[in-house]
Amino acid sequence: MPREKSIAERFDAYVEAVGGRLYRPNRRFLRDALFGLLENRSSLLSNIGRALDEPRKLIHTEKRLSRGLSSKRYDDAAVEADYLKLVAPLLRDERYPRPTIAVDLTDINKPRARKMPYLAKVHDGSRGDIGNGYDIISVEAVGVQGRRIPLMSRLFSSKSPEYKSHSTSFLPVLSAVAAHVPKDAFWAFDVGFDSQNLYDHFNAMGLRYAVRLKFLGKRTLFTPLGNATPSELANLCPRPHRHRMRRAKGRGNPVLQVGWVPDVYLQGRTPGGNVTKAPGTTRYSVVFASGGILGQQPLAIITNEDVRTAEDASRVVDAYLDRWGIEEANRFVKQGFDLEDVRALTWTGLRRMVQLVYLAYGFLALLVHGPRMQVERLAATFKAFGPVPMYLYYRLLEGIGRVLRRAMDSGP
Repeated sequence: MPREKSIAERFDAYVEAVGGRLYRPNRRFLRDALFGLLENRSSLLSNIGRALDEPRKLIHTEKRLSRGLSSKRYDDAAVEADYLKLVAPLLRDERYPRPTIAVDLTDINKPRARKMPYLAKVHDGSRGDIGNGYDIISVEAVGVQGRRIPLMSRLFSSKSPEYKSHSTSFLPVLSAVAAHVPKDAFWAFDVGFDSQNLYDHFNAMGLRYAVRLKFLGKRTLFTPLGNATPSELANLCPRPHRHRMRRAKGRGNPVLQVGWVPDVYLQGRTPGGNVTKAPGTTRYSVVFASGGILGQQPLAIITNEDVRTAEDASRVVDAYLDRWGIEEANRFVKQGFDLEDVRALTWTGLRRMVQLVYLAYGFLALLVHGPRMQVERLAATFKAFGPVPMYLYYRLLEGIGRVLRRAMDSGP
């Protein structure tokens, strides 16, 4: 029976797997940055430098890290591709029989920043207002019993030179991920992706997907119940079927009322992209869910799945609600690594630090997918009240630095 790898050995193997194509100095920077993030739980280079505890002045360590963060020889695309290659086999085992690929938009709000590059107006989700900052698109796979593995995240700004539109910022990320996930994966998008232009791209990519519909606006849906706006269709569609949410423990009433409308068509488009008053050719279904923890407004989900039965509709609702887990992950990344305090004077440095933070989260996720007893022992090193929770990333992050210290002392 092979010996169980230690967590330090798994960390070294992880750095080699995702940074194996980097030049040696860049690979050393990757290793140092990931260790510093896990040890001091901060995205500030000064705190990463303190974690390294090198026998030299902190300013010299920080300057070395700063050069690595902005290095032109560091290949971000290779790191992303090798990370996806590393985690892709997990999406084909029994823990992910048909994975839900959750896609979310989140933000980094920088209300006091003045000189950071390409600050743009973003919607601050925690406060519900508009402020200065950056947007992040993040993609995560969700399996059985809430298992999850981050796939990719990228920072973007509407003020950066390469920016053309939100769609052109999303699509390269989705295309890169789609090449590594199973073809039968079900993609779940939040309301920020409710765009007919994006639907056309999703269809061209061959995705099977669901998107939360916006109730605002006057666009017409062509349905068997008549032509209606999304809000009008919600009133026309009965919801006679009762559905119990999966993993609803601690979330209040888990029972939802579910209904659906099949054979729905969006408005057609001319070759120039203009919307017409006639129906298009792509058939969709719209699923409605209300009650339980959903609040006053029903949940409206448009999908290119052919929904014909209550079981079909419930499956779409569950897959979409699986997407909520990525919001918890984004919260963990911001709080666990203090991501909203990120500071860099170059655009390359900002984008790379976001990538590094999500790579650190990815390492924790791979630990969770490893031997359970090893992970529980690590989580138990952080003294806390109560048993080890199901979502144990916070405890892992608290205890992992001491375990990895021995590996860092052994040199790069």
